[in-house]
Amino acid sequence: MTRTTSDEGTGIEDLSRALRFPSTIFGAMADDGLEARCEDADWHEVPNELRRVLAHHGASVDYMRLILKRAARFVRRHSLRLAGPPWLDITCVEDVAAGAMYVVPLDMSPKRSLAWDERFLSRLADQDLLKGFFMVSFCGRSAA
Repeated sequence: MTRTTSDEGTGIEDLSRALRFPSTIFGAMADDGLEARCEDADWHEVPNELRRVLAHHGASVDYMRLILKRAARFVRRHSLRLAGPPWLDITCVEDVAAGAMYVVPLDMSPKRSLAWDERFLSRLADQDLLKGFFMVSFCGRSAA
């Protein structure tokens, strides 16, 4: 699924919206109005940061959308509710490294979420979809 970079018009914008508003992709497993956090950029900067990641890896936005859709389908299939806002962390170090991680908190203990995270990543690995530059990971809610 790695290809030459193409902006594909609104593909990056659509991906950015889906990352920002989890209910658009996770459906009923995420609360309406839930807005993800972005660690190192404002949301208006996210499309350009994602373009940088894709350009660095010579990849298509289709890969990122596929991984996010697989995560959403996995969450829905197993009735795993989101416990709060996901967060997006994008790292771009010029000519050295570029990647993005989308961390999705689940309504369960950290220990249980680790098992679900490993199961999801194993499914991606079995399908040769772990490319490393865009990851969706699950975590548990913190004990209050």
